[in-house]
Amino acid sequence: MAVLTRSFEAAREATKAAFHVRLIGTFEPDLVCAPVDAIADAWLDTAPPDFDQFPVRDADRTLGLLVRGDCPGRLVRDAMLPLSEELIVSADMAIAELIPRMRTLPCRLILRGDRIDGLVTHSDLLKLPVRIVVFGLLTHLEMVMADLVSTHWPADEWLTALGPGRRAKLLEKETVLRQRGLNPPRIELTEFADKRDLCKRLLAGGRTRFDREMDELRNLRDQLAHAATFVDDAGGSRGIGSLVDQWDAGRYWVRELMVLTQKESMKTGARRATRSRPAGPDRG
Repeated sequence: MAVLTRSFEAAREATKAAFHVRLIGTFEPDLVCAPVDAIADAWLDTAPPDFDQFPVRDADRTLGLLVRGDCPGRLVRDAMLPLSEELIVSADMAIAELIPRMRTLPCRLILRGDRIDGLVTHSDLLKLPVRIVVFGLLTHLEMVMADLVSTHWPADEWLTALGPGRRAKLLEKETVLRQRGLNPPRIELTEFADKRDLCKRLLAGGRTRFDREMDELRNLRDQLAHAATFVDDAGGSRGIGSLVDQWDAGRYWVRELMVLTQKESMKTGARRATRSRPAGPDRG
C-alpha cells in the first residue's frame, strides 16, 4: 500500500501541475470591464446583472476591480479596489494553490504573460477542473487512510476490528465480486466510514475534530461524485470559506495520517525484527 500511496502522490502532483487558473477563468472577449471615469452606481445599473465583479479599464490598461455594491455618486476609479499583489494571480497558478487564497478575497484578476486580461471568481470554483482537483485530494485522503489501516493491521487483521454488521456486509460484497471473477484487496471493499473509524482508533488525540472533519469531507466527496453543487454560490464568501475549510482539513489529515503511517511501519518492522532474532544460548 505504501508504494500505491507514493504512486498516487506522484499522480496528484502531476494533476496539480496540469490544472491551472486559465482553465476556469473568464478572458477577453467574454470579459465585461468598467470604464474608469464612469459613475459607478449608474454604470452598474446597466451592467449584466449576473456579474458582481468587473475589471476596471482605462483604454487598454487594467487599473483595478469594481465590486457591485453601494457607491452612490462615486467615480469607478474611487469605488474600485486598486491593483495590488493580493488582487492578481497568474494564469499558470495551480488551482490547488488558488483555492485557499479565495478565502480572503473571492475574486482575482488574472495575469497572462505581461497583460491582465482575465477574472476568476468564487462561481468559477463550481467548474469541472476544480471538481477534479478537489476529488483528487479526497481520493488521496482515503488511500492514505487505507494505507494506515493496512500498516497497523497487516494481513487483513483489521477485519476483526470492524463491527459485526460492517464485517458481514464487506464479506458479502467480496463474495459477489469473486463470483464475477474479481478479487480486489479487502481494504478496497471498505467504506469511507470504515476507514475513518479504524484510523480514529490509532489517533493519540484530536478524535472529535477528526470525526467532525471526516464527516464533512465525506459529504463533500459524495456531492462531487454525484455532480451536485458543492459550493454555496449564493453564500458568497461564506460558501467559499466552507470549501476552503474542507480543503485545508483534507490536506491536514493527509499529512497527519502519512506521518502516523510511517510511525506504524517502523513499529511493525521492529516487531518483525524481534520475532526473527535468534534466541540466545540455553544457560540451563
